[in-house]
Formats: sequence, structure tokens, C-alpha cells
Amino acid sequence: MSLKKLSLVVMLVAPLLASAQGYPKHEGGHPRGPPSSLNLLLWKQQELALTAEQVAQVEALQAALEQQNAPIQEQLEALRPPRPPGPPPSDAERMKGPPPDTEEMRALRQQVEPLFTQLRANDEAAYAEAEKLLSDSQKARAQELIAQEREQHQRRHEAMRQRMQNNL
Repeated sequence: MSLKKLSLVVMLVAPLLASAQGYPKHEGGHPRGPPSSLNLLLWKQQELALTAEQVAQVEALQAALEQQNAPIQEQLEALRPPRPPGPPPSDAERMKGPPPDTEEMRALRQQVEPLFTQLRANDEAAYAEAEKLLSDSQKARAQELIAQEREQHQRRHEAMRQRMQNNL
């Protein structure tokens, strides 16, 4: 993307950035899944010593990524089981109910996996574009930060999976 085109994209996307939601959140405000690689760059912009121009360019790429991912996120939301009215049940209350239908869970997993694969591919492609904007030292530090976040997310995911298996 040429600098002129990128500048135009930034000007067109700037109003959208004010209302950008970032990574999808649960009702309680906690992120649903890991943040995008671009959001990590933005959150760690001081640590990475990003210039104002780099920040604007990464913000434009993040807005484009969110727009690209919106239909996929909608598909994922549509696959979520409906929530009963009222406050969400506690873990203890959830465990008192009937165990989930493993065949149903397997079918759901088969439906969502390609969507998550597409989200990851979109994130990787957007990050590859953003990485072109970074210096070698910024790239190295960004890769470290992204690897750390993915590792932490994987640990949280595995811990949740273990809790679910232990309670079945």
C-alpha cells in the first residue's frame, strides 16, 4: 500500500476509530479470546517506541481488520447458545446442570474451527502489513510481546478446559 493510499485510508477510517470496539467482549467487559496482534502493538506503543505516524497507520490497519472480521464475529455469535435471562450462573450452578452433549459440542467445534482459522489468518496478514512499518528492533520486541500474549492465552484456555473436564 502506497503512503498516499494509506494516508487516504487513515483519513477515511479516523471517524470509525472513535467508535471502534476493539476485541469482542463478554457482557462483563472481559475480552473474548486474545487481542489482535495490532491491538497489542497499540497497547504497547510506548514500550515499542512507535511514532505518531506508525500509531496512525496501525490504527488504520486495525480498523480495517475489525471491518474484515465483523462478518466472522457475527457468525460466531450466531453459533453461541442463547443465554437465559438474568445474571449468568456461577461455576457451581453451571456444574449442577446436565452435562453438555458431547456430540453436540463436537459438531459445534467443527463449525467454529474454520471461523477461528480465518480470524487467525486475517490477524497474521494484518500483522505482516504492520510489521513493514516497524524498525528491526521494534519488530523483534513486537514478536516477543505477541508470543507472550499467545502463550498466556493458551495457558488460560487450557486451564479452563481442565476445569470443564474435571467438573464433568
